[in-house]
Amino acid sequence: MGISLSKGQRISLEKASPGLKAAFVGLGWDVKKVDTGNDYDLDVSVFLLGENEKLISDNHLVFYNNLKSPDPDHSVEHMGDNLTGEGKGMTKLF
Repeated sequence: MGISLSKGQRISLEKASPGLKAAFVGLGWDVKKVDTGNDYDLDVSVFLLGENEKLISDNHLVFYNNLKSPDPDHSVEHMGDNLTGEGKGMTKLF
């Protein structure tokens, strides 16, 4: 199931797909033709929160500079930074 979101939009994966066991998140973009000529770089980050809805530790923030969650299964893994928007750039969530 593919989902396209715009800035500020949210989705509850629990509601959209009950029983979800794994997810992949990828970002892709096209620069507008009226662009100033500067490159754009989008990044995806995953915050792993505890029952108190707060970040468990700094290591539980997964992004381009911290590629794997600290749990033994690496339940969240950042699979590389895409600087241009072309091709694949994914984050795997279990």
